[in-house]
Amino acid sequence: MTMGNVGGASWRPCQNIYLTHAVWGASWRPLQFLLLFLLSLPCFAARVEIREGRFYVDNEPFYVRGIGYAPWRPHQHPGISYTDTNRRWTQLDFERMKAAHFNTIRTWDALDPEELALANQNGLMVLQGIWLDPKQDFSDPHNQQAAIDQVQAVAEKSKTFDNVLGYLIMTEPNPEAVLDTGTEETMQYFRRLKRAIQSVDPRPVSMDSWPPLAFMDYHDFDFVTFNLFAFWPKSIIHAMGLAGMTRWMADHVAADKPLIIGETGGYAVSEASQTAAGGFGGLTEYSQSLKDLESLRAVLEGHAFGSVLVSWIDTWHYPRDPDTHDNEPWEWDGVLAIPTDSEKDEVGIPRQIYKDVSTYNQLIPVEPKTNHIYPIAQPVPIQVNAPDDVIHVRYTVNDGDWKYLDGSGHGWFQGFFKLPKLAKKRQTMNFQALDKDETVLATKEVSFLAGVLEESVTIEIKGTGRGAKALEFSVKLEDSLHHPLTQRKVYYGCFFPISFGEARGTLTTNDSGQGTFTCQTTPEPHDRYIFVAAGTDRPEHVRTSDLRIFKLGHTTP
Repeated sequence: MTMGNVGGASWRPCQNIYLTHAVWGASWRPLQFLLLFLLSLPCFAARVEIREGRFYVDNEPFYVRGIGYAPWRPHQHPGISYTDTNRRWTQLDFERMKAAHFNTIRTWDALDPEELALANQNGLMVLQGIWLDPKQDFSDPHNQQAAIDQVQAVAEKSKTFDNVLGYLIMTEPNPEAVLDTGTEETMQYFRRLKRAIQSVDPRPVSMDSWPPLAFMDYHDFDFVTFNLFAFWPKSIIHAMGLAGMTRWMADHVAADKPLIIGETGGYAVSEASQTAAGGFGGLTEYSQSLKDLESLRAVLEGHAFGSVLVSWIDTWHYPRDPDTHDNEPWEWDGVLAIPTDSEKDEVGIPRQIYKDVSTYNQLIPVEPKTNHIYPIAQPVPIQVNAPDDVIHVRYTVNDGDWKYLDGSGHGWFQGFFKLPKLAKKRQTMNFQALDKDETVLATKEVSFLAGVLEESVTIEIKGTGRGAKALEFSVKLEDSLHHPLTQRKVYYGCFFPISFGEARGTLTTNDSGQGTFTCQTTPEPHDRYIFVAAGTDRPEHVRTSDLRIFKLGHTTP
């Protein structure tokens, strides 16, 4: 292994020895994991940096190919520690994750040191989720101190491991709790927790957020994490699509920080298509795989620098009791099926998505992006992420000659290309991932645009419409030369992030490229914001969209 340099200090990871169950036998399992833990401790924590809007690990760009991991099998309750047989399952889980070319585990509650050691043995980075009550009073001093103690305890146990990518504080804070506390007071709570963690371990910290909290200010976090799904909120997805919603988050919420999608996919094979607890089921394994992969492609198109597919196994414990595999989509969304609580099933049975996401992860073109517009006769960067077994990546533009990209030796490949002056509209770039023997391991195609004008959507509030509480909005479509886009179909949606009320519809722009619409739903008394989105499909089948957030009683976003 090569030597590195961290902060001017020379370092190398300690030698790791992999001890298998076959070597030691069941009676030696306690000693096995003790030795595994001790031998996995690094001599110096690997450097994790954030710069240029992305993660770097050991001075290499790091694209998150993540999988959500809630380790609890049937009859197991979150918050309770398990040993012995669970460690066997965890080890097998991590081996299969690595075989599927995931490079990161995202958790909802922190992995303990033995689990971090197992992840390290399998070359997996970890986003350490720290579970805290999302409905608490964030301004309560007792709650703050309890949370500080909890996050520092996690940081203390994690700081010596070089495979911790960062920390995620809480999952999806309740919007009402945030507003009852006050947004500034809530952010002060998270700032205190971030400082508490980084007084122990200086690695990056974020809060795991979701669309209803898009009105908050995230600049104090080191990176921004949002859970985004292609099936909710229906109104926003109707107007923008998942790629458009992700791009808006990248541009308006994350700004110059990395945007990581902390949860996406989430499609399920439950009999129920939808329930009060949310999710999206009623699918075959084939359709689940298709929609999960569409989600991964969409958030990449939307400028996320990594994403986390949910979930690794069927989560029996959520949203109901863990003793029954309820007919709830969230309980049937696993990459691995756990249909019954028999021991043979608890190991996990790979669904179609396991095979398909393994192929997807083997070759991820980060640039150029699907459905983006690129300049003609100017250098355009190519960036490709791949696992370590990919030795070469080559590409061709519009079926031209194959050319090889420069490789870093650690799964990062890059180069440049130029489109000819006559290039117009849809262009195609094909990629191949090759092993050391030049055998093709995976192929990908990226389709993008050239020689066309950018388009824009502008939303304005007009005031009240029919009824005292009805809100009326205008939308304007134009190209980059300010020409109006007439007779264009526009999808619009309105979403109240506290009550979750929403409405959606369509309109057609007039000869001035404009149209008006009224939200066909009214706010509840406790609603304080409304999200309004609009989008249109251009002739090249690319969605152009925008979203604005209005505080009720105000006309400024």
